[in-house]
Amino acid sequence: MINNKVLASYNGSQRGFTVRSMQLEQESFVNGDFNFENIAAGPNNDVYLPSANHIYHYDLDGKLIKDMAFPDAGIDYTGIAVTNSRVFATYEGSQLGVTVRDLDLNQISFFATGIKANGIAAGPNNDLYLAAGNHIYHYNIDGTLIQDMVFPDDSINYTDVSVIGQRVYAAYNGSQEGFTVRDLQLKQLSFTNTGFNINAVAAGPDNTLYLSSGNHLYQYQSNGTLLKNMTFPDDRINYSGISVIFTSLT
Repeated sequence: MINNKVLASYNGSQRGFTVRSMQLEQESFVNGDFNFENIAAGPNNDVYLPSANHIYHYDLDGKLIKDMAFPDAGIDYTGIAVTNSRVFATYEGSQLGVTVRDLDLNQISFFATGIKANGIAAGPNNDLYLAAGNHIYHYNIDGTLIQDMVFPDDSINYTDVSVIGQRVYAAYNGSQEGFTVRDLQLKQLSFTNTGFNINAVAAGPDNTLYLSSGNHLYQYQSNGTLLKNMTFPDDRINYSGISVIFTSLT
């Protein structure tokens, strides 16, 4: 059994990923040579990280399992999501879309979206949610667009999205800074203005969520109550992505 963990990628004066408790106490870290744009926990005590035209697969001790390099260097992988059997990654550059891969990073399919997505999350119904600009897009994994939710204020930018159970969480910046809580049909249930720019969001157990912002990692209740602000002492560190491993839900 995998113990509950919070994983966060970081860039800046150091590059790599940190493994932390659910209370954001650091247990270990892995320094690397790449700028990781995001991070996703895998189902086998492992982690997936996109960087330029690569998707890296590591175990939590920092052993590199696989480096999948796309042959077109004009492709940049930006967001990543992992289920028990699939890896989903958004890409931009010479093409814009989503790749669907197995856990060994062999491509199964892909589909074009025409959008530069900031974040991606796997839903519970063979579906995906993508954050891009003032839109949250809902796709079937075969590429069929189910819904395009457009926030009426185009100065809002959704930076990341996370799904757990029947809830979708999305972080935003621009004219407002915070996170929104929505149902699976993207109807807003609540929102919280945090007053800081959120790079990434990850839903956790017991109605908690985790946010990365600069050299901070935050733990919130979904109702907006701040539980923990972990500040890394080097302000040249930027936490780019965040992901959660937990066994509370199946």
